[in-house]
Amino acid sequence: TLSAWNREIAVFRATVAGKTPAKRVESTTERLKTISDFGLYKEIEQRPIQVGEYRGVAFFIDANFLFSLYEQDLDPETGETLEQVTERVLVHLNDLREAQRNQRRPDLLFRGVGFSLVATAAFFLLLWGLKKLQNRIRSAIVRRTAKMKWTKIHTFDMRRFLFRAIRQLTKIIFFIIAFASAYVWLGFVLAQFPFSAPWAKALGGRLAGIVTGILEGLLRAIPNILIVVAILLVTRWVTTIVDGVFKSMEGSSNQEGVLSGDTARATRRIVIVAIWIAGVVIAYPYIPGSDSAAFKGISVLLGLMVSFGSSGVINQIMSGFVVLYSGALRTGEYVQAGDVEGTVADISLLSTRLLTPKKEYVTVPNAVLMGKNTINYSRLQAEERTAVSTSVTIGYDTPWRQVRAMLLLAADRTKGVRKQPPPQVFQTALSDFYVAYELRFVPGDVSAKNATLSLLHQRILDVFNEFGVQIMSP
Repeated sequence: TLSAWNREIAVFRATVAGKTPAKRVESTTERLKTISDFGLYKEIEQRPIQVGEYRGVAFFIDANFLFSLYEQDLDPETGETLEQVTERVLVHLNDLREAQRNQRRPDLLFRGVGFSLVATAAFFLLLWGLKKLQNRIRSAIVRRTAKMKWTKIHTFDMRRFLFRAIRQLTKIIFFIIAFASAYVWLGFVLAQFPFSAPWAKALGGRLAGIVTGILEGLLRAIPNILIVVAILLVTRWVTTIVDGVFKSMEGSSNQEGVLSGDTARATRRIVIVAIWIAGVVIAYPYIPGSDSAAFKGISVLLGLMVSFGSSGVINQIMSGFVVLYSGALRTGEYVQAGDVEGTVADISLLSTRLLTPKKEYVTVPNAVLMGKNTINYSRLQAEERTAVSTSVTIGYDTPWRQVRAMLLLAADRTKGVRKQPPPQVFQTALSDFYVAYELRFVPGDVSAKNATLSLLHQRILDVFNEFGVQIMSP
């Protein structure tokens, strides 16, 4: 490409008389530099020439040869003729000649310098005004935000974070406006001088291309954005209906169904999450930029994070499914899970929380819960009830009937021991030196069984002391 004064003049493709296109450009550039000031006021002349099989046009100014353009220099893909390219090259040469003439005019130079100084002063004045406006807008928004009551949730005050966000947002807006102003100022200053005018035109074209591209992208994205909004609205509507249906099941008095109580609550969360995932998956192709490399990279990164970090979570969730849908535990039941004993406070997909008699909240992971034996003391509450036991060992010198009667008497005197079904005494072992007796009873409140056992032990000691029987093995 032959260029002069930041202007494209012509494109050489042919090798003529042993001179490559690069050599032709080099020699033409040297000849353009030798044009006299007087020659700039002469018209550009063109003459047809023939060099061997090469037919072309030679360009002259003030009878001085500049360069030649041949048919072999034409771009075959455009289909332009030599005459069309010649007309365009003439326009470029005349533009170059006029720019070089104007650059030598003092009045144009002084005017360009004056306009540049005025534009520079206006630019810095604009920056100063933007800074003042930024501070005023920020102060006004901060004052209004400070009066909003919804910014304080319980003891958490969001105003500090809102103020920080407002400060950053105003800075970003100020920077964008300042950058655009600097861009316009630079283009205006460059356009005042013939030598740098092509740079101003390039800057303007670049800015126009960016703005046009953004506007076209927004216009193309509007239908897809409307589709995404519609999909998310439908998804929210469906989740609202599902939420209401499952909440009605949670509040049902029937706790024996598959979807009742804890299972209904957990199923509600699972179904709502699944619906939202389905909605996002359906809407994803319509999100502007979803087919870009950035979106694909983020998707791959999230996939890797989920793959490497979800093995333990999936194990907990699958265990949670078993705990919930097997019905082994329900909220409010008194159970013993491994070494922990207490009332079930909450069952989720990941863990189960127990409230112990000491008023301690203990969180047991569902995977741990599935790996240990779980005793449910509250499940049998109709005809058969879960019994609690305690045992003593008495020597063979005390009649077993007396021991049995004393244990039943102690149970009868203990508050919290149900009369029906009646307590029972079993002889569980006949050892070498003693007999093992086990007293089984049903507590009135299974969640207070430890307190009932403590009272029962006190009554057993009282009764055995009353009848002079020592609880002692030889």
